[in-house]
Amino acid sequence: MAFSTRIQGLTFFLCIAIGAAVLGMLQFGYNTGVINAPQQNIENFMKDVYKSRYAEDLTEETVKLLYSVAVAIFAIGGMFGGFSGGLIANRFGRKGGLLLNNVMGVGGACLMGFAKLAHSYELLFLGRFLIGVNCGLNTSLVPMYITEIAPLNLRGGLGTLNQLAVTVGLLLSQVLGIEQILGTDDGWPLLLGLAVFPAILQLVLLPMCPESPRYLLMTKHWEEEARKALQRLRASSQVEEDIEEMRAEERAHSAEAFISMTELICSPTLRHPLIIGITMQLSQQLSGINAVFYYSTELFMSSGLTAETAKFATIGIGVIMLFMTVVSIPMMDRTGRRTLHLYGLGGMFIFSIFITISFLIKEFFGYVQEMIDWMSYLSVVSTLGFVVFFAVGPGSIPWMITAELFSQGPRPAAMSIAVLVNWLTNFLVGIGFPTMKTHLENYTFLPFSVFLGVFWIFTYRQVPETKNKTFEEISAIFRHGGDRRGMRNSSLYGLAGASESLPESPMGPRRVSTASDCAAEVPATYGTTTTTVTESDEADCVGAMGAMGVSELTPSTPPPSPSQSPSASPMTSAPPSPAPSGEPMSPPYIPGGCAWRPPSSCAGDRCVSPPRFAV
Repeated sequence: MAFSTRIQGLTFFLCIAIGAAVLGMLQFGYNTGVINAPQQNIENFMKDVYKSRYAEDLTEETVKLLYSVAVAIFAIGGMFGGFSGGLIANRFGRKGGLLLNNVMGVGGACLMGFAKLAHSYELLFLGRFLIGVNCGLNTSLVPMYITEIAPLNLRGGLGTLNQLAVTVGLLLSQVLGIEQILGTDDGWPLLLGLAVFPAILQLVLLPMCPESPRYLLMTKHWEEEARKALQRLRASSQVEEDIEEMRAEERAHSAEAFISMTELICSPTLRHPLIIGITMQLSQQLSGINAVFYYSTELFMSSGLTAETAKFATIGIGVIMLFMTVVSIPMMDRTGRRTLHLYGLGGMFIFSIFITISFLIKEFFGYVQEMIDWMSYLSVVSTLGFVVFFAVGPGSIPWMITAELFSQGPRPAAMSIAVLVNWLTNFLVGIGFPTMKTHLENYTFLPFSVFLGVFWIFTYRQVPETKNKTFEEISAIFRHGGDRRGMRNSSLYGLAGASESLPESPMGPRRVSTASDCAAEVPATYGTTTTTVTESDEADCVGAMGAMGVSELTPSTPPPSPSQSPSASPMTSAPPSPAPSGEPMSPPYIPGGCAWRPPSSCAGDRCVSPPRFAV
């Protein structure tokens, strides 16, 4: 069993590191849901504090406003934390950033826990803000850390643990928040203060874990420390393959050691994956899932369930989501991120329509008791189905795929922007849903249905599959065009896997064959490297050259050099000897071929030599 586990790459220290890291996502899930159950108790506390200070009662509108502040300020803190994640990750490292972040976690939890004792709802607000900053940093740093330390064959499954931890935190807050446990006037401070334990446990475990080897090698240039970290994570001294893969990525992106958010947004090469990363985050938050999390009890009651039944149905949502997240872990590296995301969005679209239908049935047939009972079951089943498909795809994939789409340099800045968008949308949905429900009534979920349809189309047309691809292979997709044709070509020909960066050939443009010779193996000499294209279809052959970096494609018509034997095969012609300094070189001639010059990848004044590809 141990031998099998080691072959699969799941080692003891990797498990410890992953477990310590995902405590941050458990913290996020717990604090997202913990304030919902004791709403009435917290409002009573606010009324008591105000009356003791000013000797007058709070109006119901003011109480609701104060409670809304306690809820919303968590998301505002999350925006601050998420936006600063890239800076923290580059300055202190992934592990170092998580350690420092727990100062916020412990401080925020203590302030919330002692708010009632101090008779101050301002402490509750401050504690919620600090724990929000902590959770915002966690949502940026944890997926980045896990993505960078996970072996290629386990990256998808281990990335799903982010959402699993969020789900466990949500379920824990729902169970502990019921009236029989801590959902009381005396118990709610302890309920909120329990957030201190994930922070303390992470402070204990993280020092035993290695820093991200990619950060050590590619950001700090500490190769020996990176090698030691890899040896601990892989439980093996044979880590040269991982080191070489990181070196190759470092050479291919040597100009991207430090990418600011402004440079990231302005870079034509990086803008496309950034748009995908942001849209994936939007597909999670605008799916309507937060409306279900925040208002599921109210939704169930409006569909005809009793208050007690509605609360247990809400807990059932958490249980189902936990189960489906566990089920999706092995599927992530087997089925693929893109495919699961499409399944998830499609299923959520269908069940969001059913949720709307259940509301309409109550409106038009509410006078028939049998219809009310049937509609209540439809509402619960539709909501559970909605959550099941969320757990399959949109729950976990946006967190991991955003980190996968970028190489080491731009990854922190990209995660900061994507996480900021996630938290901002979370805030807007949480604040706006009650108003939307008031105005749209039974059609409240229709806007989410529209969003789900749009995101499904976007995912189908624009999002690449990252399963079993190295970071360099994924980055190469966007360097050579990120549309579906470019993705297909890079996957079909294996040309997205750069092994290293080479300077531009002194021979100038090189030539490869197209229609007439594509059926055969056509070597294209570039420095000392030979690349082979094997495909009989002309369009695909040209597409393959595009994946290799074709920037200019023109018919090759110049006559052979006089020094070249007429009988010499173009397939075996040696490249010409270097010309004297200052004289242009003539590229080797291949009848019916095309001349092209490999481009550099440029972002502003930063240019990277084109990578060497091998089939």
